[in-house]
Parts: sequence; structure tokens; C-alpha cells
Amino acid sequence: MAGAGAYRWRTRVRGHLPWFLLALGVACKGGRDCGSHEWYRHDRAVARCYHCAVGERPWPAGHGT
Repeated sequence: MAGAGAYRWRTRVRGHLPWFLLALGVACKGGRDCGSHEWYRHDRAVARCYHCAVGERPWPAGHGT
């Protein structure tokens, strides 16, 4: 994870917290645009940003099944 985007600290913290705290909303994704999206495949049609809830785009056709 290069850079220092607005919500990157939350992404790092989420990897170390127990699931029950995450379910309560501790260290949830930021509501504003992080400004430096890093994408993951949410489902067959959508890619989402690891850091913010705003980042969402269509998953590129032909990239994975």
C-alpha cells in the first residue's frame, strides 16, 4: 500500500481487529472519497475501493471469472 490516503489507517487497523468489533462499525470505510483508490473485486460486475465507501466502478470485462 503506497501513499498516505485519507482512510488508509482504517484499512490497516481492520486487518488486526476481531470480527465482532468490525460488525459494530469500528474502523468502517470512510464516507468521503479517499482520493487514492485501490480496487478489489466485490462481485462479477463491481469493483470497490479498499479505503472508502464512495469508490465503486464496473469490474473490467475479461479480468478474472
